[in-house]
This record gives sequence, structure tokens and C-alpha cells, in this order.
Amino acid sequence: MKPVMEYQNFRIFMRDFYTDRKTRSGYTWRDFAKAAGYSSPVFLKLVCDGKANLSKVGVERVAQAMGLAGVDLQYFRLLVDFNQEKDSVTKKAVFKEMRTLAKENSMALVGEDQFDYYESWVNAVVRELVPQMRGATPSQIADRLAFETQTAEVKKALALLQKVGLLKKSGDGYEQAAKSITTGNLEVASLSVREMHRQMGELAVRALDEIPVKERDISGLTLGISENAFYRITKEIADFRRRITSIVLEDSGETKVYRLNLQLFPLTKEFKGGQDA
Repeated sequence: MKPVMEYQNFRIFMRDFYTDRKTRSGYTWRDFAKAAGYSSPVFLKLVCDGKANLSKVGVERVAQAMGLAGVDLQYFRLLVDFNQEKDSVTKKAVFKEMRTLAKENSMALVGEDQFDYYESWVNAVVRELVPQMRGATPSQIADRLAFETQTAEVKKALALLQKVGLLKKSGDGYEQAAKSITTGNLEVASLSVREMHRQMGELAVRALDEIPVKERDISGLTLGISENAFYRITKEIADFRRRITSIVLEDSGETKVYRLNLQLFPLTKEFKGGQDA
């Protein structure tokens, strides 16, 4: 089976370990639990199914049962922390520890390119902007951004976009190597996307004061709705995003890079019929 550093989910790693052993020797969940010192024969299956978590002590017992040692053990500890942590700030810090450990052992983590791309709003904007500014220097590119940006940030974005294959050199400029990007199901990318949404939300607030009214369209609705209406609205938003994407893909002669934020979130806790629940 794959080395533990090729995983970003400890539950999948544990299940793969169990499946590998079961295929080769008829290993059972009871055998796995016993090797890790658990009296319940199904506890580790519950962990793999996402219905139970591992304690700090449990991490050490399971790691020993799987024969992990050295850097593999260090990474497994961090991986469990990363998957079980709820706070996004702490989660990002743990992921950076995972990256450092992997780098020290000449490994590349799955999803780290996506993590880097979504960690800064500058990356997305530079990717859209530079194909239209052939021959421009990083300083000139920074000057064209609507919100103040350091030249060093643009240089960093250009280097990253080329590294991950989203931009490629073309004569005296750059061109996009792909037309659209997706995070897939990568947890690390999803973590970074939340940071991107936060940054873009902050820029939207700044746009109220810093961008002329004729160059922006910011509006909103405050609604009392049912759960059924919520799901109908989210479907409508998804369909709307697809229609917008089609318009952009058919477009040519770009003159500016825009950001479209779509936000639907509760302003109250749940109530019933206008009375306290």
C-alpha cells in the first residue's frame, strides 16, 4: 500500500491498511482492534467510517499496531490532528507542519499546490490579468490591480502559477494553461478556499468605498425562508453560476478582471412560526 505521507486522511489510510492485511491474511476488524489494545472489535471500523475519533493515546496505539515509526509516525500524528481539528486557523498550522515534515523527507503532499493557489486572492487575479498584459513587469502588473498590492506578491504569484501549470511563458508574456480550476474533494484545498472566500469578502467591503458605483454592482436581500426554499435557492445559485461561466467562456476581448461573490447565510438561529423554539 502507499506510504502514509501520500494520504491526507488518516481514516482512509487506516482502512487501506486493514484492506491490505485482510486481502493477504484474512485479517479482521477484531484482529486490528486487538493489536491496538481495544476491547471493542468494531471500534476501529467506526473510526474509519468517521463515526468515532482517536484520542492522543489511541493514535499511539493504532500507529504501533500498523507498525509506524520515525517520520511515518510523526506524520500520522499530524494527519490525525489535521483531520480531527475543527478550528481552521489551527488546522492550517498543522498542515504547514505536515508540509515541513514531508519536504524534509523529499515528499510532496497531495493537494499542496491547490492549497497555495487558493491561499491568496492575488493568485487568481494575476492568472486572469497577465495574459492581457504582454511584456509587463511585475511592478506594472501590481499597479493595475484595483487594490494595493506589493510587487513581491505579484512575483510570488507568477512563480506559483507557473509551478502548478496554470500559466506558461509565451513569447514576451504569459498565457493560461487551463481555462478553469476545481478543488475536487481535497480537504487541504477546501481549507484554503475558505481563506480565499474570506479575503474576497473583505475586498467586497472595501469596494463599497474604493470602487466607483458605476464599476460595481453590490446588492442584497434579507429573507425569511423555509428549509425547502433554502435548497431551491441554492440550486438556483448553482445554475446561475453555470450560466455565468458559459458567458465568460464565450467571451473575448477582456478589459478587466472582476470577482463575483454569491453569499447566502443565516442571520438568525432557527425559529418556528415566529415563536421561540
